[in-house]
Amino acid sequence: MQWLDEGAVDDGEVALSVPTAASELGLEGRSGLLAVMAALGELEDRRQVSVAWPGGAGTREAVVTLSSELRQDARRLFGRT
Repeated sequence: MQWLDEGAVDDGEVALSVPTAASELGLEGRSGLLAVMAALGELEDRRQVSVAWPGGAGTREAVVTLSSELRQDARRLFGRT
């Protein structure tokens, strides 16, 4: 949703704050941060996203690039074709 809210740029990149994502999902503390990071890793393993950590591994800010298929699905699902 954040990618769509930010204008759905063609390259599929979106900056993601892990603490903000965890909070918005109702996940608290260290376990919440780890849950979001694990979910990003799982999506990356499935080739749905690629994740870069500009500040280095273990930082809380990521750049997530959505796959073209995921971008198409999101646009269709939320009526933004």
